[in-house]
Amino acid sequence: MITIDGTTFELADFTKSATASRIGINNSLQGEDVKDFEFLKDIIVKIQAKYGKPIYVDSGFRSKSLNKAVGGVSNSQHRSLGNEAAADITTRNQSENRQLYEVIRKMVNSSEIVLDQIIDEKNFKWIHISVKRTGVNRKQFFKL
Repeated sequence: MITIDGTTFELADFTKSATASRIGINNSLQGEDVKDFEFLKDIIVKIQAKYGKPIYVDSGFRSKSLNKAVGGVSNSQHRSLGNEAAADITTRNQSENRQLYEVIRKMVNSSEIVLDQIIDEKNFKWIHISVKRTGVNRKQFFKL
């Protein structure tokens, strides 16, 4: 378990989804997915320690059924797919999210953390981060 926003955050929190609950989808981590999200969890802890303010995970793991229900692409790193993990993180403030994005950029560029993609979603409404537990992380920064 980790602390991200002053409260206890556990690996199972990556699987929480109002959509999954509402329509009865099993969204539990299984097999290698557990290792992938443990790896991402450790990175988020480092980001929060550097940032020094609360960070919230709004979306983490998505089972195939949940990903389809929320309109995610079939190769979304939220799905894990063997060695990947993704989360949408936020400070709950767009201006603060912009600052968080810069903290993450500096950490990646200085090799404090490794990430595959860091995406400014909808002018910093949230930040999508993803990582490959094995293989090459591309260090891609972009906006959607």
